[in-house]
Amino acid sequence: MLKKYFTKALLYNLLIAIGIIILLLIIVQKGLNSYTKHSESITVPPLQGMTFEQVKTVLGNKNLNWEIMDSVYDMSKPPMSIVDQNPKANSRVKEGRTVYITINATAAPTTEIPDLVGRSSLKYAKMQLESYGLKVGELIYKPDPHLNAVIGIQVKGKNLTKKSRVPRGTVIDLILGDGLGSSKISVPYLIGLKYEEAEFKLKGYSLNIGAVVTAEGVSDTAGAVIYKQIPEYGPGKTIRMGEPIDLFLSKELPDGIVPDPSLYDKVDSIP
Repeated sequence: MLKKYFTKALLYNLLIAIGIIILLLIIVQKGLNSYTKHSESITVPPLQGMTFEQVKTVLGNKNLNWEIMDSVYDMSKPPMSIVDQNPKANSRVKEGRTVYITINATAAPTTEIPDLVGRSSLKYAKMQLESYGLKVGELIYKPDPHLNAVIGIQVKGKNLTKKSRVPRGTVIDLILGDGLGSSKISVPYLIGLKYEEAEFKLKGYSLNIGAVVTAEGVSDTAGAVIYKQIPEYGPGKTIRMGEPIDLFLSKELPDGIVPDPSLYDKVDSIP
């Protein structure tokens, strides 16, 4: 009888001890959740495209902090707009977390013009300009005994030196030697080509695009087709290297104009 009494008392005390342990675990868990605010995480909003002022308001309303991590320059996006963020949009974070943002600078970073004049070929000049974040524009040929030697560089008609600084992405026109001062090629045939195809071909022939005249309804110049050119293609017709060809564009070729693809690559140098 006594043994049975002690067994029940032991079991009773054991159950009380287990209950106390469970209660303590629940209290500790609730305390940790309250301390870390584990159950109060916040969804990070998408910030790309917002202005800097908008971001400050949006993050402030969500009790999130912000810090500028970096800046880049993209001319297709508005100045001081957000181009990247960390943590990413829709991430779950705790209240008070700092969101690091990358903004679009108000102006392009500048770079020096590389030393090209008098020592560079056309191929080398193109590679150098691209490595500096610059673009090659018109190729302007002038009398000089060295064919395709760089004898000058310009931006919008203004001569530049190697110490000049320009924004990255600037289009640089190259003044090149024509070899003998009278190098010519036969006028290339461009009818039926898309504008971007003709642009590529003319650069390969060391020619430039002159006036671009678009017909009514043309909204995409790159995809428009050429239905007329000046000077026109024809037997014996020539053009000096570096000179322009005017292009007339339409969405589709007008009735009666049938291009001849066999003429596209018939371009010869004229002694």
